Amino acid sequence: MKSSNRLYVVIRRLNALRTNFLRETMKLLFLSHEIPSPAASDTISLYHLIGHLSALYGHDITLISFMSDRTRGEDLEHLKNICSVKNPIKIQWNSSKKLLFKAVKNSILHLPKNLRRGLWINELDYYYDHRMNQAIKDGLKENHFELIFSTRQMANYVVDVDTPKIVQPFDAMFEWHRQILSNSRGLKRILYGIRYALNRSYEKHIYEKFDACLVVTQLDKELLESLNPRIRCTVIPIGVDIDYFSPMDIAEEPASLTFLARLQYPVAIANAVYFYNEVFPLIRLESPNVKFYLVGREPAREIIDLSSDPSVRVTGYVKDVRPYLAKSTVVVSPEILGTGMKYKVLEAMSMGKAVVTTSLGAQGIAVRNREHLVIADTSHEFARETVSLLTDRRMRTTLGANARKLVEEQYSWEVVTKAVNASITNILSEHG
Repeated sequence: MKSSNRLYVVIRRLNALRTNFLRETMKLLFLSHEIPSPAASDTISLYHLIGHLSALYGHDITLISFMSDRTRGEDLEHLKNICSVKNPIKIQWNSSKKLLFKAVKNSILHLPKNLRRGLWINELDYYYDHRMNQAIKDGLKENHFELIFSTRQMANYVVDVDTPKIVQPFDAMFEWHRQILSNSRGLKRILYGIRYALNRSYEKHIYEKFDACLVVTQLDKELLESLNPRIRCTVIPIGVDIDYFSPMDIAEEPASLTFLARLQYPVAIANAVYFYNEVFPLIRLESPNVKFYLVGREPAREIIDLSSDPSVRVTGYVKDVRPYLAKSTVVVSPEILGTGMKYKVLEAMSMGKAVVTTSLGAQGIAVRNREHLVIADTSHEFARETVSLLTDRRMRTTLGANARKLVEEQYSWEVVTKAVNASITNILSEHG
């Protein structure tokens, strides 16, 4: 890290510590469907929020969570040093058949309760576990928590609890499933039709029971509130670890493009295949030696098949994505499907990289086109802008510097945590 960056970090942390003495501390319960980790997109926010709410505001935090075979030991140890981690409930998520059986069994057992809530069946019942239910009941009985903060998947456990509470779904997931449904055929279309209906029902009836529903974009807020006007949405963007994702002194690989995503998700597959089929051939006409890197864990068969092209590299899981971002000439995020904010776009921006994306990929991020990144919504436009950046180092440098500055000012975890803490304070003040 450069000396100027080190000084920036020190000053920022000293200011946070100085203001900590002026703030009221609170006793908070966090519920997570998995041990929070900076390596998992669905719990990365919880991981950083727990750390920053504890360090910057002195809150007394208890975490009750499931733990699976995917849990990283270093994440669990880190969390134990900054909050009280109740004995995690061990569970296996690696068997699709077992998950399906558990979901069906729980849905039948909980049908009367779901019907009382206006749900015919609850797709998220595969997260139900009687041990978890008891652990939460015991935790609430033994402690006077001022507020509960829950991931979307854990909301069912506390939906009827009187304690002030927040749910953080990030996106309007029913819209995510609607998009996948519209892009599916055959048996998959039936499957996603069912999942769309169940998610829509879940979000419509569950979120209204919470004092606040935290989403990352104005569009997600509008979608959920149109579904049920009683849902109280608050827009708080996702953050990025600007100390970890900072510019690196690594030489660019000429004419290289990188796309980061969880490559087994239907949305990521659709976006990657679209880019390869519709955009990449146009880029190769102007830049025949271009290389396309697909970086992300658990790539689906459709993604692996792309690596038969010598110009395409599918990495699979990598422990550290930063070197791939750093050496990339241009980072591409060809989003044609999806909801919410794109965390991978923020990571690339935080590292000072030039990014080309669509309007959907830039959604929720306060960027200006051609100042912080480049927005291109058609295949020909996307190809043209990417080729232009491949040959224009000055433009890449300017975009990268502006992007980094924007992320520092608006999307650090300190900034995001301040907004979350304000939401918590507001809710508690309303409850008197």
